[in-house]
Order: sequence, then structure tokens, then C-alpha cells
Amino acid sequence: MTVTQTDFGQYAGQQVVKYTIENQAGMRLSILNFAGIIQEISVLDDNQRVNLVLSSDDITGFTANGYNINRIIGRTAGRITKGQWYRDGELIKVPTNENGHTLHGGPNGLGQQFFMVKIKQPNEITLTHTAYSENDGFPGDLAVEVTYRLDDANRVHITMRGTQSGQPGVFNPTVHTYFNLADPAKTDILQQDLYVNSDGHLAVDETKVPTGEIIENANSVFDLKKQHDLGQILTQMQSETNEGGFDDMFVVPSDLTQVAARVTDQVSQRKINIYSDRNAIVVFTASQLDSSVEGLNRGVGHPYEAVALEAQTLPDSENHDNLGDVDIDVDETKTYHIVYEYQK
Repeated sequence: MTVTQTDFGQYAGQQVVKYTIENQAGMRLSILNFAGIIQEISVLDDNQRVNLVLSSDDITGFTANGYNINRIIGRTAGRITKGQWYRDGELIKVPTNENGHTLHGGPNGLGQQFFMVKIKQPNEITLTHTAYSENDGFPGDLAVEVTYRLDDANRVHITMRGTQSGQPGVFNPTVHTYFNLADPAKTDILQQDLYVNSDGHLAVDETKVPTGEIIENANSVFDLKKQHDLGQILTQMQSETNEGGFDDMFVVPSDLTQVAARVTDQVSQRKINIYSDRNAIVVFTASQLDSSVEGLNRGVGHPYEAVALEAQTLPDSENHDNLGDVDIDVDETKTYHIVYEYQK
């Protein structure tokens, strides 16, 4: 395997570069140096190339909307209530960017940054960026390293590492990957199954921030262990919920040996297994996507074009000790892993 580089246009006055790795089976992984965007996870199936992620062949398809498509997210994924929390009795405040809360690292989070890229192995690339407190408003400085690796068993390995300096902070990154495993002409996920290895999900208030309560999934549309058909589930949610789909946080085992989530195309039987060493999968079925989102490989933006599956620690754990620990101390390094495994 080798890593190839191609020009992908410009954004904010800087050159965007695409880095592509292809394994022996013809599976491809393409990453952009802007926001670490996954531009492609594709496979060869019946002599056609199928991109398994929502994507664009133009950088504006990723940047001219607010959906963080396939971007690295940090310093923290999800929402922080009112952009504040207490640590050792001190009130910490960070910039807000949604309904008075901090979402996905705030207005200057990792999803808005260019990364330096190094090719360390013929099948992996490493992206680096230092998040300075003066730029993103979070406490201390955080040196971030994200490695993408494709192996010959059709697995994408994502390693996310952060080293803190200056003062203690928080670190809870993810990759906001949108999946659609259908044939290229299919523009929605209504013939796909979603399994999530979860018995509970977070209660949230009207602004989607967690209350700290965990609700049992049993006997509800949230029981994705037992009920998997997204066509049936989303049709039911259209009539029963305001959102008409998922934007929800599921508790899963913090165990890289167990499948945390699986999406399967019912027609082709393509599937992606997701593994994580943290306790949450956030499921977002993009029910608000509309025609203002253009240039995507599955057509003009519309509901259910893809499903985002975000592996992370349960959000807002800064304010709820029972949800997890995202603290990072001065000179401490924390490392997290996510794996996408393709099977058919």
C-alpha cells in the first residue's frame, strides 16, 4: 500500500490536500488536511465502487453547511451545558455556539482547523494540530494527534491522542462520520439496519443538553439491540417525535472487543461494525438536512441521506460525573481508539 496525494481545492485561503490509501482488496480511505475530513471510505462491489460515507468531490460540499460532515470534532464532542463547568471548585467558561451551549468544541474547535499531515507508514497518515487556549477559549493548550490507518482486513483504525499543557482541560474527541452503505444511486438510509449495543440513552432537555439521567431503551424506538430497521423506525418517529429521527446519545460498552454499533444495507448486505474504547455512540439521522446542503454524493440535502455515528465519551460529562471522565491534566496524554470494520 502507498499513500497518494491530490489537490482538493482551497478553503479560507489555504490549499486542501486529499490523502488516499488503498488496500489489496481495493478498499480506499481518503482524508483531507482540513478538519481531518473522511472524504472516502469506499469498496469495490460487483465491479462498482461504492463510497460508504456521505461525501463530496468539492471542498464546498463539506464547508457550505453546518453539519460537520465527516470532520474531526474536539476538543469535546457533543454539548456542554451553558459552556461551563466546575473543576476543583473553579468555574470554567468556554465559548458557546448553539442556544447558549457549547457544541462540538465551540466556534473554533478542531472541526474548523487545518492539520499538518505526516505519512509514517505506507498504510497510515497522522494529522497534528495544537489547540491554543487563546484561539478556542478552552483551558490550557492541547497538542492533538489523529492517526488514520487502513489494513488489509478492511478495517479503518482511528487513534486520537491529546497532550495537555499550561493548565488542566478536557479532551473528548470524535469523528463525525456519516454512513450510507447503499448502492450509489440510492439517496437515503431507509433500507438499512442499525444495531447499537446499548440498554440506555441519555435524557435531554428541550435544547438537547443531557440532564444526567439515563433512560432504559427497552420497549421503545431506542431499543436498537432488538429493532434495527431504519425504514420502520424513522417512519414511526416521524409521527411520534418533533425531530422525526435520532439525535441521541446511547450508552455502550467501553470495549474495543465488542461491536458498539453496526449499520447494514439490507439490499447488498454491506455492513460496517464500529468499535470504541469509550462509553457512547451518538446517533444522528440527519432529519433536518434540506436542499440548502448541496454538492453531496447522495444528492441535494434531504432527510435521512445518511446516519452519523459518533464514538465518544457521553457528552456533558463535565457537568455529570456519572456520565464519564473527560478531564486531562497538565502534561497528561490521553489516547482513544475507534475502528470501522467493513464486511460483506
